[in-house]
Amino acid sequence: MARAGPEHRAVDQHQRALLARRAEQRACRHLWRRGWRIVARNWTTPGGELDIVASRWRTLLVVEVRYRTDGSALASIDGDKLARTASSAKALVRSFRLQRYRLRIDLIGFDARGRLARRRDVLAHGRLGV
Repeated sequence: MARAGPEHRAVDQHQRALLARRAEQRACRHLWRRGWRIVARNWTTPGGELDIVASRWRTLLVVEVRYRTDGSALASIDGDKLARTASSAKALVRSFRLQRYRLRIDLIGFDARGRLARRRDVLAHGRLGV
């Protein structure tokens, strides 16, 4: 069997990036329809990136979005990733003096069929919710 060359890998990476952007767009629409105001996308800190930052009333919502063609999208978010997301979210709060907001982290995942799965307030429950 022939190995995939660099051209094939570049196309594959481009396709994955496109699917990830579409998943984030769908997640933003899902949140907006539920009354959340999207305030940032792909906010970067030295410790990582926050896919979506939204606000509603006195809550600042950080959302990690995943898309997987095989397996559970939410199961692909491990404790290390959640810890990096929480650290980046706290950096955002400190940078913009947003301590007056309640910080919440949700997970949104899409499977190959485009079905959305969501776990709310994962840190409050002391579990990943998967």
